[in-house]
Amino acid sequence: MDTLGDRMRELRANGWVEEFSVDDTGVRCDACRRWAAPEDVVVDVVHRFEGPSDPGDQAILFAITMPGVHRGLLPAAYGMETEPTVAEVVQRLRLPGSDSVFGGPTARPVTSD
Repeated sequence: MDTLGDRMRELRANGWVEEFSVDDTGVRCDACRRWAAPEDVVVDVVHRFEGPSDPGDQAILFAITMPGVHRGLLPAAYGMETEPTVAEVVQRLRLPGSDSVFGGPTARPVTSD
Protein backbone atom coordinates (compact mmCIF):
# COMPACT_ATOMS: atom_id res chain seq x y z
CA MET A 1 0.00 0.00 0.00
CA ASP A 2 1.30 3.43 -0.94
CA THR A 3 1.49 6.07 1.74
CA LEU A 4 1.24 9.83 1.52
CA GLY A 5 5.00 10.04 2.11
CA ASP A 6 5.71 7.51 -0.68
CA ARG A 7 3.66 9.50 -3.19
CA MET A 8 5.21 12.80 -2.10
CA ARG A 9 8.74 11.39 -2.62
CA GLU A 10 7.75 10.02 -6.04
CA LEU A 11 6.21 13.30 -7.18
CA ARG A 12 9.17 15.35 -5.88
CA ALA A 13 11.51 13.11 -7.88
CA ASN A 14 9.39 13.94 -10.95
CA GLY A 15 9.56 17.72 -10.55
CA TRP A 16 6.88 18.77 -8.05
CA VAL A 17 9.43 20.14 -5.60
CA GLU A 18 7.76 23.13 -3.93
CA GLU A 19 5.52 22.93 -0.86
CA PHE A 20 2.18 24.71 -1.14
CA SER A 21 -0.31 25.65 1.53
CA VAL A 22 -3.75 27.24 1.62
CA ASP A 23 -4.85 30.48 3.22
CA ASP A 24 -8.21 32.22 3.09
CA THR A 25 -7.48 33.71 -0.33
CA GLY A 26 -5.87 30.87 -2.29
CA VAL A 27 -2.80 28.71 -2.75
CA ARG A 28 0.62 29.92 -1.59
CA CYS A 29 4.15 28.63 -2.24
CA ASP A 30 5.79 28.25 1.16
CA ALA A 31 9.31 28.90 -0.19
CA CYS A 32 8.81 32.07 -2.23
CA ARG A 33 5.45 33.20 -0.78
CA ARG A 34 3.97 33.51 -4.28
CA TRP A 35 0.17 33.34 -4.28
CA ALA A 36 -2.41 32.19 -6.84
CA ALA A 37 -6.19 32.02 -6.93
CA PRO A 38 -7.42 28.40 -6.90
CA GLU A 39 -8.96 28.85 -10.36
CA ASP A 40 -5.52 29.76 -11.76
CA VAL A 41 -3.81 26.64 -10.41
CA VAL A 42 -3.50 23.55 -12.61
CA VAL A 43 -4.06 20.28 -10.76
CA ASP A 44 -1.80 17.75 -12.49
CA VAL A 45 -2.29 14.72 -10.22
CA VAL A 46 -4.60 13.84 -7.32
CA HIS A 47 -4.06 11.01 -4.80
CA ARG A 48 -6.43 10.16 -1.96
CA PHE A 49 -5.44 8.20 1.15
CA GLU A 50 -7.46 6.58 3.90
CA GLY A 51 -6.10 5.11 7.11
CA PRO A 52 -6.52 1.32 7.35
CA SER A 53 -8.30 1.41 10.70
CA ASP A 54 -9.35 5.01 11.31
CA PRO A 55 -11.85 6.67 8.95
CA GLY A 56 -10.73 10.02 10.39
CA ASP A 57 -7.23 9.39 9.03
CA GLN A 58 -7.90 10.73 5.53
CA ALA A 59 -5.69 12.87 3.31
CA ILE A 60 -5.58 14.09 -0.23
CA LEU A 61 -2.47 15.10 -2.15
CA PHE A 62 -2.56 17.53 -5.05
CA ALA A 63 0.43 17.85 -7.40
CA ILE A 64 -0.13 21.30 -8.86
CA THR A 65 1.37 23.86 -11.18
CA MET A 66 0.99 27.54 -10.38
CA PRO A 67 1.11 30.15 -13.14
CA GLY A 68 4.67 30.47 -14.41
CA VAL A 69 5.52 26.74 -14.22
CA HIS A 70 5.92 26.71 -10.45
CA ARG A 71 5.29 23.03 -9.53
CA GLY A 72 4.74 21.56 -6.09
CA LEU A 73 2.61 19.59 -3.65
CA LEU A 74 -0.45 20.54 -1.65
CA PRO A 75 -1.37 17.90 0.97
CA ALA A 76 -4.64 18.34 2.87
CA ALA A 77 -6.87 16.47 5.27
CA TYR A 78 -10.35 15.71 4.02
CA GLY A 79 -13.60 14.53 5.47
CA MET A 80 -14.48 15.59 8.99
CA GLU A 81 -10.90 16.78 9.62
CA THR A 82 -10.85 19.37 6.83
CA GLU A 83 -10.46 22.95 8.00
CA PRO A 84 -13.17 25.23 6.53
CA THR A 85 -10.62 27.49 4.80
CA VAL A 86 -8.92 24.52 3.13
CA ALA A 87 -12.27 23.05 2.06
CA GLU A 88 -13.33 26.32 0.42
CA VAL A 89 -10.10 26.65 -1.58
CA VAL A 90 -9.97 22.95 -2.57
CA GLN A 91 -13.53 23.14 -3.88
CA ARG A 92 -12.39 25.85 -6.30
CA LEU A 93 -9.48 23.83 -7.76
CA ARG A 94 -9.87 22.48 -11.28
CA LEU A 95 -9.64 18.74 -11.81
CA PRO A 96 -6.93 17.32 -14.11
CA GLY A 97 -8.07 17.13 -17.73
CA SER A 98 -11.39 18.84 -16.98
CA ASP A 99 -13.06 22.21 -16.84
CA SER A 100 -14.90 21.07 -13.69
CA VAL A 101 -14.04 22.41 -10.29
CA PHE A 102 -13.12 19.82 -7.67
CA GLY A 103 -16.18 20.43 -5.51
CA GLY A 104 -18.58 21.45 -8.27
CA PRO A 105 -21.70 19.58 -9.33
CA THR A 106 -20.05 18.15 -12.45
CA ALA A 107 -16.76 17.20 -10.79
CA ARG A 108 -15.50 13.67 -11.33
CA PRO A 109 -14.90 11.62 -8.20
CA VAL A 110 -11.34 11.03 -7.08
CA THR A 111 -10.59 7.35 -6.63
CA SER A 112 -8.42 5.81 -3.94
CA ASP A 113 -4.98 4.56 -4.94
